[in-house]
Amino acid sequence: MSETTTPGGGASSVGSAPGPPGAPGRAALLRAMEELAREQGVNNVGLREVARHAGLSHAAPTHFFGSREGMIRALAFEGLALLDDELCTAQERAAHLPGRERLVADSVEFVAFALRHPAHFDAMFRTPSSAQGDELLDRARLAALDGLRALVIQVHDSGAIDGDVETTFLQLCAMSHGIASLAVDGLLHGFDAYAAADDVAERIIRAQVAQLP
Repeated sequence: MSETTTPGGGASSVGSAPGPPGAPGRAALLRAMEELAREQGVNNVGLREVARHAGLSHAAPTHFFGSREGMIRALAFEGLALLDDELCTAQERAAHLPGRERLVADSVEFVAFALRHPAHFDAMFRTPSSAQGDELLDRARLAALDGLRALVIQVHDSGAIDGDVETTFLQLCAMSHGIASLAVDGLLHGFDAYAAADDVAERIIRAQVAQLP
């Protein structure tokens, strides 16, 4: 798993956020936030609703997270830790495949993650409160994608792809994020009425990776 450095200087795994992460009330609130956001979207969930769903007092979210934005931020950190773990696992499973197939596997897993964890995905990448120049969160986002950058370097060094490594990395990030957003919003079904969203996503990813230099 990738690591980031906290403001205090210590190393912590991707997804670590300030506060007592092991507190049962905090965990219950995050689960409630995730469950409600799956149905309503992160931006439409209020703190009192989260507290009620978790069976806690209406003051609990403020106690643990300070504000609604703080709770979304905590959900984003948790999601980045999950993404880091799941991408690492996917890369390990695909380690025996040819280079371009490994790139496909990583991008397919990114989309699959977004479909499995839509509330986390929204908190990580698609809410105003998670896009305000939060340095620690920005570093965690980049750290969660370090594995892909390393994979692109490996595949490039093996001769399976040419071109500039950083450009290829950014191209794959943009492609995966865009397809994941379409999948989460239910917009991939329109491309093929008879195929599941993840199947359509893989077809697009394969076509894009095949066009890499």
